[in-house]
Amino acid sequence: MYQTKGFDINHLGFSRGDSDRLLLDLEMFPNIDVVLTDMPGQNLPEFKLFEKDISFVENLNCLGYRLTFLHPISHRKDCVEEYLQDLYQHFGNQVDYVIVKNHYFGEQFRYYDGSQQQADIKKLNGLDLVLGGLHNDFYELLEDTGLPYAQAVQTDSPLNTIQRSILFNWMENFHSSIVSNDIASNYLGLSANRAELVLLGVSKQTPSNLNLTEEIESEKW
Repeated sequence: MYQTKGFDINHLGFSRGDSDRLLLDLEMFPNIDVVLTDMPGQNLPEFKLFEKDISFVENLNCLGYRLTFLHPISHRKDCVEEYLQDLYQHFGNQVDYVIVKNHYFGEQFRYYDGSQQQADIKKLNGLDLVLGGLHNDFYELLEDTGLPYAQAVQTDSPLNTIQRSILFNWMENFHSSIVSNDIASNYLGLSANRAELVLLGVSKQTPSNLNLTEEIESEKW
């Protein structure tokens, strides 16, 4: 979907060659502010071995980047007691954490709220964000359009005015919860003032440098 919009999307494999290619691109193209990569939870064991073998986080830090894990949680126990706990135990304060409570699954997260994992993440200045829920039929309606959500709200999309309004407000509420939070903006690479970013990290002993992935010109990840 995003490739049709001009994004150059590449595969990041778990090998030294894949890592070298990404790190070289980040070094050669300093205009790349943020790099985004999707990693299913089942790939975490492999990613940990990859990171340990090539010191991936350390190499990113040397280039002025900082890794942020954006971790959505649902009603599933393994979201918290396996994947999130595993992330924290392996990476600790080397990275930043943003936990997204997806209200599609309800507003109660008993495996996370009040848990040791939540307390550990908060000690590292980690964040909890809330993504509002949409009705099942609405998700399916959006899926049928085959469009990115940002395009589905445009007047030339197949959605009617009411549907576009619902989608726009849902997106805007989540966006506002991020941009109104200085730490969230920093962690997600939306801060324009990088000097403030570095100072914030030093003062809290958890550097909030840029995360991984974004801006694109001829080179994109």
